[in-house]
Amino acid sequence: MSSPATTANTGSPKLRDDTTRFLCGAAHRDEHFADAAIREYLVEKTRLIPRSPGVNTGAVLREAVAGRMRRKMRDSALLVLTLVLLLTATATALMPWLIVAVPLAFASAGFTIRPLVRQLSTPTGRGPLIVGAIGGSIALGIVLLKAGSSFERDYYNGYGTRYSSSSDAETVIAIITLALIFGVLLADRVVVWLLLTKSFRRNRFRTRPGQELWQNEWKVRQLGHGIYANALQRYPDEEDEHTPDDPGQAQVVVYRGYEPFVGSGTMFEPWSMALPLKPAENEEAKPRLGFTLTELYDHVTNDLVTTGRSPSLSPGHRLRDLTFGDRVVASAVELIDHLGDPETQIILPDKDKAPVRVVDGSVVDDLVNKPKEWMRYFRSFQVETWDRDVVVSAYLTLGLDDEMLYVEWTPCVLTPIEAKYREIDKWSPYSLRPLGEALVDMLRFPATLPKRFSNAVMWMSPIDQPPGTFVSDKYGARVSIRELASEQSVDNYFQLTDVERYIKVLEARLLRTIGEFLQSKGISVTEFMEQAMQITNNNVHITGPVIASNIATTGRARTGNVSTGKGRKR
Repeated sequence: MSSPATTANTGSPKLRDDTTRFLCGAAHRDEHFADAAIREYLVEKTRLIPRSPGVNTGAVLREAVAGRMRRKMRDSALLVLTLVLLLTATATALMPWLIVAVPLAFASAGFTIRPLVRQLSTPTGRGPLIVGAIGGSIALGIVLLKAGSSFERDYYNGYGTRYSSSSDAETVIAIITLALIFGVLLADRVVVWLLLTKSFRRNRFRTRPGQELWQNEWKVRQLGHGIYANALQRYPDEEDEHTPDDPGQAQVVVYRGYEPFVGSGTMFEPWSMALPLKPAENEEAKPRLGFTLTELYDHVTNDLVTTGRSPSLSPGHRLRDLTFGDRVVASAVELIDHLGDPETQIILPDKDKAPVRVVDGSVVDDLVNKPKEWMRYFRSFQVETWDRDVVVSAYLTLGLDDEMLYVEWTPCVLTPIEAKYREIDKWSPYSLRPLGEALVDMLRFPATLPKRFSNAVMWMSPIDQPPGTFVSDKYGARVSIRELASEQSVDNYFQLTDVERYIKVLEARLLRTIGEFLQSKGISVTEFMEQAMQITNNNVHITGPVIASNIATTGRARTGNVSTGKGRKR
């Protein structure tokens, strides 16, 4: 497929790139986020994950692996100390601690976990549950045994004084063990605090080992990398997510689930139109001028990339940096169902490896003119704004025959990283907060033992695939690493209106360009302009999983699927 012209990328203020370091911090603060990222990206060696705008995926995954290993080491040490404590402390001494810990654990519950993140961060199979049940039974047995033994040894004299046969040595060991438990909890909190306030501080953040900002920084940040060494090689730690697409190739997206544009966020009022191609009145006596879809794609692209010439059209002159590229999107389920097809051999040449990341122009040309039900071609357009906190993408696909032109336009919005992950820039490295957090951890420690036991013994295994079968979920992506931690709304009113601005400007330019192109080919644009007016003035859109067979209108104000403040996606 021929390559459209592009414009120089100059004149716009430089975008600050904070998303990677915020997500690196999230990998150490939020175990559910880290485990979900590892499961989606690293566990399945045959899964193809598309690039995330504004994110160094390799750097975030390495921090996720390090955070997971640090937590496993911490909880393994705490379990050993807990076993010593159970063997030395009396049941009557431990019971008040447990009574305090349970309500405190509920009161100080952590972040709200979204269903998808929770689903991806769960253990694989029943193995961890079985091991956890065995460990819990052993601990319960020790407590009951000690309680029974204490009851038999304890006695009362005539005045009601209670004597215990517990040795002084056991009491000393129990006190030392309690101090060690607190020491482990405090050390873990201090390490995380140093990572968040020093390693991931703006203008200091590095993705590769170099000068240490604090002692043993890179030893902590490289924990567990050897376990996932082969998987991490697919995601270089200096991966450039902003490299322009090769004009002779198209990126491949293999998705699982409902939404095909993985990594682009939430679909925002997509629409489509089917336009009859009729000669203009003054062209009836002349033969109709023909055109190809490739010609129309390139004409539209050449026009859209010049949209941002005026700085007043987009805040920060962001439309000047509009990028475009070719995308081949395929369903993982159908990809496996069509293993024998020649097209599948192009996307998935080796069933034991991930689908290819890019295909050449010949594949694109074929899909443009002969799309498959399960594999389509799209021309993508993307603009990053608000220091890459908000990304607006749009996907265009066309269909054509001698009598009809079909246009489908799907805008998508990628919202900012969750606010709880961005607050690290407000924290001081010299705060006493780690000490306070460690004290709270100590108070609620007995109630967290089941979770800590699960962390210590939990493992992630690939999806079971019996010999001779192929499971589609092993190949398709469902979510990008940025979408795992994105807000469910934009941050403020200006961001919401900017989303509207970029989508409306591109939409209006697209419709005008198509109209002018058709008119230049001697085709009547009367019906096209009528449908275009409905789109721009009456909020024509596709909602939910049902696609209307014709253009429908609604009377409500156009707000799309993106909300502000505490609103949620609809």
